[in-house]
Formats: sequence, C-alpha cells, structure tokens
Amino acid sequence: MDFELSGKLAIAAAAAAFLTATATSAMAQANATPVNIGVLTPLSPPGDSAAGQLIVRGAELGAKYVNQRLGGVWNSTCPAPGPVNIVKGDDSGLAEKGMAALRSLVTNDKIAGVLGTYDSTVALAVQPLAEQYKLPLLVTQASDDKISGNHTKFTFMTHTIARDRSDVVEAFIKSYGFKRVAILAENTDYGTSSGPDMQKRFVDGGMSSQLWIFDKTNPDLLPTLLQVKKFAPDVIYNMGVGAPAYLIVKQSADVGLLPKTPMIISYDLPIRPEFWRNLGELGKNMIFLSYYQPKQVLTDAGKWLQEEYRKSYNEPALYSSLAAFGNTIVLAQAMNAACSTEGEKVSGALVKGGFTSWNQTGVAFKQSDGVDWQRSVQPIMVLQYTKANQGFGDATILYPPNMKTGELVR
Repeated sequence: MDFELSGKLAIAAAAAAFLTATATSAMAQANATPVNIGVLTPLSPPGDSAAGQLIVRGAELGAKYVNQRLGGVWNSTCPAPGPVNIVKGDDSGLAEKGMAALRSLVTNDKIAGVLGTYDSTVALAVQPLAEQYKLPLLVTQASDDKISGNHTKFTFMTHTIARDRSDVVEAFIKSYGFKRVAILAENTDYGTSSGPDMQKRFVDGGMSSQLWIFDKTNPDLLPTLLQVKKFAPDVIYNMGVGAPAYLIVKQSADVGLLPKTPMIISYDLPIRPEFWRNLGELGKNMIFLSYYQPKQVLTDAGKWLQEEYRKSYNEPALYSSLAAFGNTIVLAQAMNAACSTEGEKVSGALVKGGFTSWNQTGVAFKQSDGVDWQRSVQPIMVLQYTKANQGFGDATILYPPNMKTGELVR
C-alpha cells in the first residue's frame, strides 16, 4: 500500500460529512444521558503499563472528540450515546485480574462497551464475559488468531492478528535471504501460539530454525541466550513484550549475539520514547514491525488526534493511542447509528459498519469466514533504525517492497 497516494480520495470525500456539526445534533447530545466506555488495559506490572497508558490517552482524546466534534456523522434525531466518559480498568497483563476488572467495570461503572485489551491472554479470558454481558468488546492491540477465530458475537478485532504479522515476518526474512532463525517467545498466549507457527513456517520454507519459549517473569535469560548463540543464527526474532523484549536485547549483547546478529522485535515497541532511554546504542540497527508510519495518510479525525495529542503531551501520538482513539470514536458512531447503547443493537451496527476511524473510512466488521470474523485489517511494515536516537519518522522502511525507503543494514 502506498500511503502517500492511496486513500486520499475516500478520506477527502468523507471529511466534510465527518466534521460538519449541526445545532440539532449538538442539542440532542447535550440532552442525552452520559455513557461510560471502559478501557481495560495494563496499567501496572507485570503488564506493559507504558502501552496501557498510551491506550488510555487515546481513549480519553477519543471521548473528547466525540463530545466536541463528532456532529457530522451524528444521527441528529438520536441522543445516543450522549456525553462519553472513559472509565479505566487495570488488568496488569493478567487474565484473572482482567476478568475481575471487567466485572467491576460492568457492575459498578455500567459501561456500554469496552476497548483497550493489549495482551492476548487477557482478551481471550474476558471474551466469554463480553458474551455473557452482551458487551461490545473492541480489541485494541491483542493479536491471537483465536480472538477473531472464536466467532463470538460481541468481540470486534481492530488490530492485526498473529497470522498477518507472521505472513509479513516470513516474507521479509525470505526476501533478505536469512537461513538460520532463532525465535525467542514468551510463555503467553501470544508466544506459545505464534512462536511454534513461525518455526514451522521457517522450516517448511527450507530454513533452519529453533524456538525457545521463556518465562516472561524470569529476569535472567543468559542461559537461554547462550544456547541461542551456540545455534549460531543469522537473525533473531524477539517475541518478548515490554520488559522481556528489552531484556532479550540487553542480554543478547552480554553474550555477544549483538550487535553482529540482526534482531527483529515482533511489534512496535521501538517507536516509544523510552526505547532509546532503555537501550541507547544497542537500539541501533534494530529491526521492528510497525502498524503506523508518520508519512501515511490520516483521516481528519486522525489529524485532529495528532494535533490534540501533541498539545497535551508535547510528543506525537503513537499507534497505541491512535488505535484506542479509533476504537472509541467507532464505538460511539455505532451507538449513534443504532440509536441505542444496548449491546445487541450496537454490535449489529458495528457489523453493518460505515464508520470513520483514525486512518480508515467505511470501517465495518463483517462476519467473514475463519479468523477474518468481525475484524478490520490494518497494514504492517518492517522498519529499521540505522542511527542511535533516530526519530521514528526517519526509520528505514524495509518492507513491503512498494514502500521501501532503503536497504537493510546488517
């Protein structure tokens, strides 16, 4: 996909309708009953609390956008959803805590929908509860194929799934001629499902590959990394999430795997401000996946988010915030289209679609076969930093080929 060219006409056509507020719609919303939307995400260890905070920021700005600017797509005869409030629930990246937090959000805060799930373990654990409560669940960043593959009625996948990411990583590694792939995957639903799948893909493709599944709470991975070094890989696929991803990088340098062996981080961790603070020179030449690139085309809603985010936090919005913002405004649009906050009606509206997010118009969640059930597809890129402290917008795009801006530095 060429982000500089594609999507401009569709986005331009939707822009005027999306931002043209009417006095009638504003009055209808002002007279409506406030609605709580839950954000269930890791806000404390052992979860990735930095990601959780980015998700909360995006959701809160999404509520601000709904309350102040969404009149152009509003059903002016319908007061739903009314002023939107964001209510936070901390899952700490743990299934049990996520389930307890969701029960509290439903029982005590009377939420009409929930977003923010970051860990696949949590998303899969709360999915049955969403069915029980008839609560629309918009999955912000969890990616296990089973989430959409379960074909549940009230779950809507807005993030890439593991299959998408695996397809891109496999194609990238083949295109650059790597032959020996070491995979380090954490013992979560994400790692234990995607790790073996990646190893099988590489072996089936004629490569040599070994997989190590590690305990995400283990602070010492040196024995494992010494085994990796003995395997002598020509590329390492780092499937740690949060602190374990950083630990793999640092201790790979301790055993001499880095900097000579290229490493791929399996998601967009390196785009965060703390990446360079945590790794310094070790981050140089790091390869990573990303779902957003600053040069891509945004909708007017996405542009608004970037401007407001910079005003509020003095830094650009990253994918986690963009995704949560999109989830919030899509959920609000679905409530308004259904003229209801009842789960059954809102879910029906989400399936029908026609909504605007941060980077897409006409968003819908069709009930397609297999893992494409009730999900919207996001693009994935492979990027590389080539200098220490390099800005995210200056990272080299290595894949897909039609977006490539430079060559791999080994």
